[in-house]
Amino acid sequence: MSEPRTDAKICGMGHSMKRKEDPRFIRGQGRYIDDHVLPGMLYMDIVRSPYAHARIKKIDTSKALKIPGVLAVIDGPTLAKYNLHWMPTLSSDTQMVLPIDEVMYQAQEVCAVIATERYIAADGVDAVEVEYEPLPVMVDPFKSLAPGAPILRKDKKDKKDNLAFHWEAGDKADTDRALAASDVVVSENVYLPRIHVASMETCGCISDFDTAQGKLTVYMTTQAPHAVRTVLALVAGHVGLSEEKIRIVSPDIGGGFGGKVPVYPGYVIAIAASGALAASIVLRPITLNTGSHFRSASAGPAQTMTSCPAAEISRDPACVWSLSAETCSARSSSTGLLSLIALTAPPRAMRFFCCARAARGASAERPRASAAARVRTARLRGIGSPVARSAQHSAGAAAVLDRRAGA
Repeated sequence: MSEPRTDAKICGMGHSMKRKEDPRFIRGQGRYIDDHVLPGMLYMDIVRSPYAHARIKKIDTSKALKIPGVLAVIDGPTLAKYNLHWMPTLSSDTQMVLPIDEVMYQAQEVCAVIATERYIAADGVDAVEVEYEPLPVMVDPFKSLAPGAPILRKDKKDKKDNLAFHWEAGDKADTDRALAASDVVVSENVYLPRIHVASMETCGCISDFDTAQGKLTVYMTTQAPHAVRTVLALVAGHVGLSEEKIRIVSPDIGGGFGGKVPVYPGYVIAIAASGALAASIVLRPITLNTGSHFRSASAGPAQTMTSCPAAEISRDPACVWSLSAETCSARSSSTGLLSLIALTAPPRAMRFFCCARAARGASAERPRASAAARVRTARLRGIGSPVARSAQHSAGAAAVLDRRAGA
């Protein structure tokens, strides 16, 4: 083994390098998403589907909107008014932000609640009542390709099957000849179980839109800030948010392992709610922090791979849109616009909590203050009367939307 050619002082090739970030971390001086607090920040939580495939018959938000501190509920039809309920992706496909009439996988985002406090938003989510009509679920990628299988991507007008893409490499004719001349040809189905990252810090973001400069700053737990900026510009370019107006800040991250690369719907809705995507929406900072990203973050789906010594190799689960929590190959990462809220000016960021919240149950109890205590806390923080402000915000939203419709 040859000796390193560089000096150890500069830590060149062949030399170990001491970690520089450890001192502040072991002193508790790390700076994560949850450590960022912006003035007037609001919180968002998300209602998620318990079904892998279902038709949405009705979303009743009346009880949620009566909770003091709940300011608005955003759903798919709201985003559809601005053509933001679907988003383009870097893979030349489209992904759902919020559904209009059907959910396509378990834990899919259905609607979002905006509130003055994190747990008020969570209470609002609990109060939203969604009526579903369960639809057939496919968990086998081979059966999903069989004749007569229901077509999942109804948004693709010319789609007649569930094949997402087809990939080939090499010379098929030569391969066929080589296989025909072989004494033994072996093929095999290989099942790869589903995997999932388990970062100590869950996904989160803070969306801060500067109305004076028309620029957006997003603090988020991302491993790919440049790719995120590009995706957001693809989604929101038609409403004036081009790439040079977007700044993505990636602070300290408590683990990623690839799960913090995609753009999740929660990020997008938070950006929309902060007023970044339309002049008609005037909001304060919105924060998102997933209580548990096992239900929403990117996961490696279970795969059954047909392997043979041929040029054409089919990875069906990667090629097929599936509907179940087990395969979950239709991941959603998207951006959108909150169009129902006009909050107090001057707006800044909107902080959005809970892209996916911890599952309910004895093992996942969360601290809860009484409603009266939460209202007192809100008033002490200068938020004022949530009931009065909610009425003002609703009136302001209607006025802004009326003016924009008239224009």
